[in-house]
Amino acid sequence: MAFRNFTNYSTFSVPQIQGAKGGKGGGAEPHTPIEHPQSLFSTDILFVVVGLGEGPLYRINPNGPQDVELGDNTIDDLINLDGNGLENTSKFKILSNTGTTTQNRLDVFGETVTTPQNFASPVTLRSGGGGIPASQVTLQETSSKDWDAISFNFAIGGLQRITDKGDVLSHSLSVAITVFDHTGTTTIATASRTISGKTTVAFKFSIKIQIPEASKNVNGYRFSIRKTSGDGTSSGTTDDVSIQGWNEIENSPQSYPRTAHIGYALKATDEHNGIPTFTSLVKGLIHKVPSNYNQPTLSTGEIDWRHIEVPATGAESSATAGYYMQQTGSSVQTSSTINIYNGTWDGTFVYSWSQNPVWIIYDLLTNKTYGLGVPEENIDKYRFYQIAQFCDACDYTTGNFIGVDGLADGTFRSKARGTFTSNRERQLGVAQGTVIKERRFTLDLIIADQAESFDTINSLAASFRGAVLYAHGKITLACDLPDETPVMVFNEATMKENTFIISGNKESDILTGVDVSYVDPTNHYKRETVRIDQLGSNDGITQTEIENITSLDLVGVTRRSQALRFAQYQIAASRYLKRTTTFTTGTDALQLVPGDVISVAQQASGVAYGFGGKVRADSVVTPNNTNVFLEHYTVPSLSASNFGSSNTSPLALRIIKVKSDRIDLYLVSNSNFTLSTTDNVTSGFDQAIVNPIERFNPITKSWDAYTAFTANNKPEAGDLWTFGEIDNPDNFYTSKSDKLFKVTQLTRETDDEEVSISAVEYISNVYVDSDKFIDYKPTAYTDIQSSLTVPPVPQFKFIASPRTRSDGSVAVDGLIQVNTDRLGFGISYVTEYEISKPTGGSLVANNIVVGDVNTIQVVDANVLVGAPATATLVGKNGFTSPAGEIKLLCTAIENTDTIGGTVDGNISLTVQGFGQVFDDNFQCNVLDANDNSVFGALKGEDQISIPVNQNVSAQGLLNFVGFAPIVTALSRTIVGHTVATDTIKIDNTRTDDETLLSKIPPAPFYVTINQLLDSRHYNNNTFYVSGSEFTHVQSGEINDSVSDSITIDLPVRPRDAAFVRLFIDGEQKTAGQFTVNHTNPAVNATIVYTKGSTDTAFRAEVDYYSVPIIERGDNVQAATSNVFSVIECTYDPASSLSNTALTANNIYKIKLAASPKANLGGLFFTNISSDPTGFLGNISGGTATLDYDRDTFPGKFSLANNRVYNLQIGSDFEQLFLTKDQIIPGLLQGTTALRARNKTRGGRTSAFNTKFIHIDNIPIQKVRNATIVESLYREQTGGVAVRATIQFDHIFQQNVTDYEISYRMDSVDDVGVDDGGTDLTSFNTVKVPASGLDSDNKIRFTVNGINRGLTSDTRNIIFRIVPLNKDIRGLQATVTKSIIGKTAKPANIFNFTGGQQIDQITLLWSYARTTDGELADLDLKEVIVKRLPGAIDATIDNFVAAADLVTISAGTARKSIPIDTYGEFTYLARTRDTSGNFSESVVGITLTTSRPIRSTVVAAYNEDDPSTNFTNIVNTNNGETNFPSFSQSTTGGLAFAVRPSPLSGPSTATDNANGTSSGWSATSSASDLLAAGSGEYITQIRDFGSTVTGAIYVEIEGTQSVQTNYNSAKESILTGVTDASGTVGVLKDASFGGIGTVLGFSNSSVVSPRFDSNNQTWMSGGESGNVYAIWNDGQYVGNVISISAITKASPAVVTTSGSEHGLVNGNRIIIHDVEGMTEINNRELYVNRVNATSVQLYTDASTTAALNSGGFGTYTSSGVLDQGDYANSNSYSLIAGLIDADEIRLGQTFHSNGDSTGSNALGNVTTAASNYKLVNLRQYSDSGTGDTYAGSLGAIKAQTQIRTTTAANAQLYAANINGSTGASEGNADISQFVGSAVNDGFQTYQAGSRTFRQFQLKFIVQNDLPDEFDFTIDKFRYTIEKDTVTFTDTTAYNATTKTISMVDSGFLTRPVISYAMLNEDIHAPHTVVTTAASNQSVTYKVLRSDGSTGDTSNGMSVMMTATGV
Repeated sequence: MAFRNFTNYSTFSVPQIQGAKGGKGGGAEPHTPIEHPQSLFSTDILFVVVGLGEGPLYRINPNGPQDVELGDNTIDDLINLDGNGLENTSKFKILSNTGTTTQNRLDVFGETVTTPQNFASPVTLRSGGGGIPASQVTLQETSSKDWDAISFNFAIGGLQRITDKGDVLSHSLSVAITVFDHTGTTTIATASRTISGKTTVAFKFSIKIQIPEASKNVNGYRFSIRKTSGDGTSSGTTDDVSIQGWNEIENSPQSYPRTAHIGYALKATDEHNGIPTFTSLVKGLIHKVPSNYNQPTLSTGEIDWRHIEVPATGAESSATAGYYMQQTGSSVQTSSTINIYNGTWDGTFVYSWSQNPVWIIYDLLTNKTYGLGVPEENIDKYRFYQIAQFCDACDYTTGNFIGVDGLADGTFRSKARGTFTSNRERQLGVAQGTVIKERRFTLDLIIADQAESFDTINSLAASFRGAVLYAHGKITLACDLPDETPVMVFNEATMKENTFIISGNKESDILTGVDVSYVDPTNHYKRETVRIDQLGSNDGITQTEIENITSLDLVGVTRRSQALRFAQYQIAASRYLKRTTTFTTGTDALQLVPGDVISVAQQASGVAYGFGGKVRADSVVTPNNTNVFLEHYTVPSLSASNFGSSNTSPLALRIIKVKSDRIDLYLVSNSNFTLSTTDNVTSGFDQAIVNPIERFNPITKSWDAYTAFTANNKPEAGDLWTFGEIDNPDNFYTSKSDKLFKVTQLTRETDDEEVSISAVEYISNVYVDSDKFIDYKPTAYTDIQSSLTVPPVPQFKFIASPRTRSDGSVAVDGLIQVNTDRLGFGISYVTEYEISKPTGGSLVANNIVVGDVNTIQVVDANVLVGAPATATLVGKNGFTSPAGEIKLLCTAIENTDTIGGTVDGNISLTVQGFGQVFDDNFQCNVLDANDNSVFGALKGEDQISIPVNQNVSAQGLLNFVGFAPIVTALSRTIVGHTVATDTIKIDNTRTDDETLLSKIPPAPFYVTINQLLDSRHYNNNTFYVSGSEFTHVQSGEINDSVSDSITIDLPVRPRDAAFVRLFIDGEQKTAGQFTVNHTNPAVNATIVYTKGSTDTAFRAEVDYYSVPIIERGDNVQAATSNVFSVIECTYDPASSLSNTALTANNIYKIKLAASPKANLGGLFFTNISSDPTGFLGNISGGTATLDYDRDTFPGKFSLANNRVYNLQIGSDFEQLFLTKDQIIPGLLQGTTALRARNKTRGGRTSAFNTKFIHIDNIPIQKVRNATIVESLYREQTGGVAVRATIQFDHIFQQNVTDYEISYRMDSVDDVGVDDGGTDLTSFNTVKVPASGLDSDNKIRFTVNGINRGLTSDTRNIIFRIVPLNKDIRGLQATVTKSIIGKTAKPANIFNFTGGQQIDQITLLWSYARTTDGELADLDLKEVIVKRLPGAIDATIDNFVAAADLVTISAGTARKSIPIDTYGEFTYLARTRDTSGNFSESVVGITLTTSRPIRSTVVAAYNEDDPSTNFTNIVNTNNGETNFPSFSQSTTGGLAFAVRPSPLSGPSTATDNANGTSSGWSATSSASDLLAAGSGEYITQIRDFGSTVTGAIYVEIEGTQSVQTNYNSAKESILTGVTDASGTVGVLKDASFGGIGTVLGFSNSSVVSPRFDSNNQTWMSGGESGNVYAIWNDGQYVGNVISISAITKASPAVVTTSGSEHGLVNGNRIIIHDVEGMTEINNRELYVNRVNATSVQLYTDASTTAALNSGGFGTYTSSGVLDQGDYANSNSYSLIAGLIDADEIRLGQTFHSNGDSTGSNALGNVTTAASNYKLVNLRQYSDSGTGDTYAGSLGAIKAQTQIRTTTAANAQLYAANINGSTGASEGNADISQFVGSAVNDGFQTYQAGSRTFRQFQLKFIVQNDLPDEFDFTIDKFRYTIEKDTVTFTDTTAYNATTKTISMVDSGFLTRPVISYAMLNEDIHAPHTVVTTAASNQSVTYKVLRSDGSTGDTSNGMSVMMTATGV
């Protein structure tokens, strides 16, 4: 594909052809080019120092550099993974400090002061060779200072190597730097760099050299730079590198004490968008932990739990794999008992690191630097210790690690010792999903936000379900723990009466699910959200459950398992901890704190919990005595059932000792108890003595047998008790003696001795179950970071990058190269892209005056046709120009200074406008600014960039993948310049015996110099900029009808003709083959080209350079914080800075409103003004108005007439998401617009920057040397056949993958059944792969089975070839060839005979065969049999005129055919082969057939003469006129009550019966009909009257009349009007380009024009080409009488205008120019005078054969009766030759009857204004017969059709039946016919029996060549016939009249009856007499011979026989 920025419009398109036919041979397969991917991106070293926070930290990146992530991605590519595992320091380096007070600074990192320096002009580096001199930097000075480092900035324009096979490969180049001291004599540092890879876009890199301390000098330094790799010698090699400038660096190091920080050094590439985000793993602050805290470690001693948080068993368990502990050092431990809290803690602390949230909170409470500084004596550290053990999942008593179940996340956090030891596996661990043991709660977080201290601390405590409280004078912790026991008991004795309230949660408050979020290290430390649902929440069982989902954001949780446990706890708590209570009690409750568990027993409220009271007496401490004395105070009172054996569960008694707060739980005997009562109760008992038998051991959590109290636990008077059942003694919490609650709130009013307690029920299982792990998949969401500063506008290039896909197709990718200058902007941002695909676009051609109406004129008006409402004027936004760049046109080159100077001298370049290039900032010529004393040598030498021919020839072809030009840019030092003569000199350096001059291409060409830009010297703020530059492409079709030259209008004006390229049919023309007119500014530039005969398409490319798209008022950006308004420009005539001289030389300068703050050298001005988008209106041709908001888009568009703006239609943008490679793959054809803006994470956005590129299909050329080769071949089944092979040269270097080949015949004759060619009348299309080329580099494709036609050289095959690159189409080539085919004729059959067999005729014959019995003609296809009435000769003429009968496949020697017409016929036969050749001879046989006498005619119809009977019955249609459907039909077979005007009255009976005809006319014979063309005759619907089963026989005879003169057989080519020639025998006509041009005079498109001696006239084409003549058509001379009317009658009557026509009987006339009744025109007729104004017409001179015009059209107007000389009226002339383009000489002339006139005089057409026709005289070969002029075979085809129905009239004519007569008055209902859905029921007629009542016949004549044939119906008759049936019955006669029924016989009419007497007395003969008879019965009697009644005495019988149908 073309891959430049250009506009394009096309004037033609190639249609797509689809289809397939034919085959293809194989061949060699060409090389498929490959292309290496882009591998180089612009690079700089990025140094970032990130402050991590307060120090000291424990570890930074403890696992090494793999702990670092860059932009949420690993940095494996920056690490020596297969080496030492450390950073690849050529790409990446990390240094860090943990934040101690004594830490050193990070080497290299820290603040730096950079002073950028730029060369006055970038220096292109070359190593030199082959005549190209070396280009380098030598001893360049730096500024005077002892710099710490120097960084050198390089740019590579492109780096790749293209092979001669089209492969695009990687390449390399090398540069070297040497730094010297300030004298340039001592080397102090060197560096070199080799860049390898592939890039097609600008690639930047830098080399930084540190200056050794010993070599630093305040005088600065010098340096030299050179390219050490060789320059590419092939045009396919691109390795241009330039040095842009250097940075002088001064370090300012910082150590940042008490702050942990990390430094990242990264070699940035083009893919890094701004400053990337770095992530590091940190083990945070060192803090206090218990002195007995024995944490696991690594072998290095670093604290890490990874080796013990592993599976409990197996090879990966800690006991198997081993582990390390702090207190055992590097000794490997394998004990399954892992002791974390070693021994009894003495309350002291040490400093260490931990993830335990309790010790982190403790540190925040006590630390005096960053914490609260709370004294440790004010903290309940032992409560902290207890909960810390809980968090570490350790046993309270032993301190051993128990762990809870979790799932490994696959990272190093769970890793068995000795596994995953390689660098590549360093981040890996136990397989993800493996069940492991882990700590219950850990805490990993960064505290960065300012908040209330206790809010922050409690948010951390929430991570382990805890809270920080202040109670009893100390800070303590409350936590939801399992296995807690009550610390206080409350019952009716201690609760204030009527204060106990119990309540429950609403069902809607119960959680059904929790969305819990946590920070997931496996997803780049992003938050993950996990959904936990309660068990069965989605099973559909609980239909009424209300869904209640809550969300939790956990602070410091980095493990999914921990988050899941927390969510599980929340669901269980809401589901099971539903009850809450409040009550009032005494001040003893002040000992409680929130989180304490209490016991409540009461029976007074609606919800009872056990029994309770006080102990009334002390128990004794005596063996075997455990009596406890209980007293109960409230109702209900105690009963025996509460204590006895009737209880189903054991009984539990809980005692709380008032003096010590000790609580004991006992099981009591259910048989050893005593109940008693006092006066306090009226029923039941209020005192009891019970005996405990077991006591609950809280240490072992089991029951101990109990027989005696001890002194410290014996119950005493006043102690409290609760009593009830316990469901499961093994579960402490199933006791019903009381209910456990957890205190949530304590309140006490001032001076009040009462305390109110609020509590929620306590169920230990809620907390136990929460440790059971349920895994759910997480859903990630993104953390949002915030920034406040508006980012800079993105600087990027949008470049078309063509490539070849693996299948060979060409794709163009959009490559985005971002190079935004971040200097001064350190906030992270992202670049957002939006893409647009406009529906159309065109260059704008006019200067737009911004106002209320913004009128726009476009170059291509087509884009406005049907355009959508919106459009955008593009070009302004995103236009970029190098700051200070000046492009000058070099018009001459001269070798100077050779005398007295160097041998080779200098090169003088004459550059237009150079003398006007004035630097306003320095007030001198731009090349003089660097020569003053301001800069000394700091800016280097002035350079000029010139083109040089580096390579011998170009690589590939222009506009195709892999193209590389021979020209490249070279920077050379300017050695002198002369302003007055506009000349610049450079050294003519000699390299390898070649001078630089020999390598410079011929002028004109552009050179580049640069303005010196230094921020200290922007005195006038004027800056040079380069202009707009693009390639304009224009393509179109070359019209055959245009003159010899074509003119192409160009909407853009090239600076010189050298910047124009012209391609014709894809091939580039040289400069001398076309002319460019571009110097006159008043008219458009044009290209003039002299076309060739085969040229079809052009493509013009113009390299256009014009004004920059920066206008006054626009804003341009050069760098961050360097945005300026343009106030003046030299190229705007309205500007005060306007300079027409500069503008004329394409030199441009702008003035800014303010001075830039930066050195602009090497930077770009980017126009950031917006492109206006608005609504189109007032569209007219190529103009429209664009209505847009001028407040939003305030810019000017004064430069639009320079063709630099584009109007894009429908330019809506959509968001685009890019992959890491910044590539948009597979851009579509047309314009693609891309805009970008930068956006910070805080949502601040920059302005948009817009770029667009135009993609056009690669311009694949037309194929060359295409020829068609015809050959014969033998098919396996079809004999000899014709094939055609198209062959052409394969197109190389144009990425052709396939060829689309379309082919067809210009016409095809039907040569028989399955002729294999009828499908070639339209184009068939196939796709041939380009890989199938043959060894001679040609592509071939063969089409088999071509239908040549009936004769040779009369049909052409046409091939179209379109080269393809998959879906991309090239130019089409068309090739045509006449098909010869096989010409040998086959042998005919012989022994042709036959005969009738009942109702069939059987024909038999023999074939010519070889001796082995095979057919003599292997390609014989068929035998064609025809027939004609009567006995005729077997001639070619008769065969052509005969009607087709049957075609039989070759090899068959007999055929039986049903007889459709009886009588005498001659059957004619010829053979035909597969090529369409007929046998020379015709064989024939005459047979007479007769109807079998087995049927009876029951109805007969005669259409041609109804009055003449042709059977033994009277015609059923007797009384009708001849051919009634012709003569009596006036309404086309439709019934009308009143016929349409001009007719009147009802329709005829014929029309009512659907009879009609078309295409027929009457003849001289009343019983014949003539069809001059095609005709159709439809009989009336014939009604038999009843349903009948019988046969309908049709007999139709016709005659084909062959026309054998040119009058009827000519073929008209054109009709013309002559100009006066002034010469006898010369015809002149300048129309059509001239009559001589039409016939071939100087016209190469006419094939083989010549005078043919055989035909004695002018011909063209092959032997069967056109035979030309001039026809003098209808130019009659004589009495002309105007016609006013003609009747439709027999004879036709003509009414003439005027009072007397003057005609008498027998006058011959010619009628012509009649309108309406056109059938009557050009007939020679005779008149019979009727009166002075009318005559009758006859066809014979004796006026006996009337002209029947009944079937003609209706006369409408015009026409004449002409008495001219008919013999000469249609005279014609042959053509003797061509005189010139307008004149031809006539040959011999003839009368229309064929008689020669004896001269070449044809006066009527040699005078001015005479009409004539150029005709082609039909030849024998045109008709296909090959030997006579008998006409074309198959020109007339006749067919008879029939349809039937059993419907009666009431159904068939149901639309309108006359009620009184029953006659039809309406049209027939077609649906009543059998098979009416197809062809209205008409089917091909076949003889045979059928059942019907009504039927109708249709006779169709198709005449394809009416000029050759007429057809006449001679006979049209048909009958209904029934087979004869015989009925016999024998009856005994008894002297009475007898009746015999014949109903079963089904006779239609009365049959013929005969009798036979049986048992008759021969001596007394009798006679049987019929007395009555019908078709159903017969009555008879028997008489004696004397007439008396017969005698029955002898038992006579009578046999009756009835014969009929």
